[in-house]
Amino acid sequence: MVELQYFGHSFFKIKDANGTILIDPIFDSTKTDTKRKGSIPVTPSDMTNVSLILLTNEMSEHYDRAAVQSIAEKNGATVVAHDIILKELNLPRMQKAPICSNCELSMKGFKVKTTTAHYPQSFYPMGYIIDCSGTKIYHAGVTALLDTFDKVRSDVAILPISSKSMDVIDAVRATKLIKPRIVVPMQYDLFDSNRHDPIDFKKRIEDSVLKTQAVILSQGQKLKV
Repeated sequence: MVELQYFGHSFFKIKDANGTILIDPIFDSTKTDTKRKGSIPVTPSDMTNVSLILLTNEMSEHYDRAAVQSIAEKNGATVVAHDIILKELNLPRMQKAPICSNCELSMKGFKVKTTTAHYPQSFYPMGYIIDCSGTKIYHAGVTALLDTFDKVRSDVAILPISSKSMDVIDAVRATKLIKPRIVVPMQYDLFDSNRHDPIDFKKRIEDSVLKTQAVILSQGQKLKV
């Protein structure tokens, strides 16, 4: 059984029998260039038994350097990210796993594969496909709609629906290319510039020919897959 928990924007926790993964953990939404409209319901000290921390890009809405370093130090977690991010972290080399697009690694009971993402404001955006004992979860990161989505194989797809990357319509198109069992929208709830409606997204999925189940998670809510 895999447990997926959402904390806001693109911050997710994935937990199974092997351990815990954090993706894009941020805790203070005021430390960004975008005016906030929400808060994060947890603190770095709440993150325990963390095995891996995956970072999709270097932008402040996705990467809280102080928090990542604190969590990694406390838990002995390995940070997986592009080398330009890892160079900023004062951690032992063994706690850093540099990675680039379309690469794979196996670590601490998880298989992690990166995917290409397209977001010109970021130096090197990426998505991740995490294999948790056979259950595959795709976190798209910040990206526009890509033709390569039809090559993504996942049970769960986590997709942005904000205008900074994909809007609701493009997220529906991405879902049609990926055809996951479950799709979860993200990046719509913490900042004023993100005014896209997850309920609209869910309805469009339900009204389509897809067999995909659209699940909207509130902050702190868990989903068992």
